[in-house]
Amino acid sequence: MYNEKLGRFFKSRGLKQKEVGEILGYSPAMMGRYLHGTASIGPDFLISLHKHFPEIDLNELFEIENGPSMVNDTRAVYGKSNVLFDLEDIEQRIHKIRIQLESKKFDE
Repeated sequence: MYNEKLGRFFKSRGLKQKEVGEILGYSPAMMGRYLHGTASIGPDFLISLHKHFPEIDLNELFEIENGPSMVNDTRAVYGKSNVLFDLEDIEQRIHKIRIQLESKKFDE
């Protein structure tokens, strides 16, 4: 699972949960949930992870051992940053939609 791979990655760099949280902008409690697999990571986490640890390959992170990748089809090969560009694009579009919705007044 990705949480175990993340844990091994941070441990190999001598980083503790609290330190990783400070680097990525998350509380120690939230980092604990991510690293123990009790909370699902979202696009903001992935973007922060890539920004601060660009050497992490998201395809490998989400690859199931002895199985297909959760990120992409086994027949397709993507650069590790493609997923992040897609996530950033989606986040930007959602932000624009929220701004448009906030400017409109809906009658009940």
